[in-house]
Amino acid sequence: PERLAEIRHERRPNSKYAALDNCRQEVAAAEAMMRREGIAWLSSTHKSIEEIATTILRDLRPDRLVY
Repeated sequence: PERLAEIRHERRPNSKYAALDNCRQEVAAAEAMMRREGIAWLSSTHKSIEEIATTILRDLRPDRLVY
């Protein structure tokens, strides 16, 4: 939530959209929904796009996918 608020503050300073409390609520709601629906998620807060891609490919194991 902290990083999200920083990014949003750059876009819309001093708005409810960028408020830390609002970001905390949105992240908590998203995490609760993903837990409830059994959806895995990956925090990308401190990762490069390459690290994110590597993690996703490792977890998906595309060699096991059937097309």
